[in-house]
Amino acid sequence: MFDLSSRIGQIKRGFDVFRQVCINCHSLKLFKLMNMCGIGYTPKQASLLVKRYRLIDYFKLPYKSNLQAKQLNNGVIPPDLSLITKYRSFQWIYNVLTGYNSPLIRNESNLYHNEGLEQGWTAMRPPLAYWCVKNSFNAPHSVHQYSQDVIRFLDWVSEPWIDIRDKLILPILGSLSIAGLMLSNSLLLKTTKKGIWKHIITSFPFKSFENYCN
Repeated sequence: MFDLSSRIGQIKRGFDVFRQVCINCHSLKLFKLMNMCGIGYTPKQASLLVKRYRLIDYFKLPYKSNLQAKQLNNGVIPPDLSLITKYRSFQWIYNVLTGYNSPLIRNESNLYHNEGLEQGWTAMRPPLAYWCVKNSFNAPHSVHQYSQDVIRFLDWVSEPWIDIRDKLILPILGSLSIAGLMLSNSLLLKTTKKGIWKHIITSFPFKSFENYCN
């Protein structure tokens, strides 16, 4: 059974992972802090989640230029993550986040070995570590949990109203069904009344009310 509160809790945890870790390298060009109001935050609470952004601001790359982004990331501009769950599977993202060796293996090009990637190497430093995220949610502080949570958050970013849709779809369908039944019954009642009166008039023809009384 769909558990909306559990889904929202995971989205919130995932946002904590993003704002404390991923935000240092990546952008979210389709995300604003005001989106968080859709999962229970007030505008004031949402505005305090990331101090350098206003409610209406999109999350940009945290660099002064693309050149600086490349210089700080082994020659690669970190990709925007707004739609990553649309062109990569959950499993693929999870494998990348958890695919680093321990201890880390680096090659002569300063790339990190990652078993989750087809080519086996990435310019991205390992983003997650045990207890690297601070939050007040009751969930394990592990790379496994952080990965699952941030994937859920990023999936929600790509469709920010999906939880509201899931929450409202059944009540809306129920209301429409009831309205349809009420309308059908109303039309049937009107049709029935018209038929009864037509039958009375044709069965008892009279010229006037006075003649009928006499």
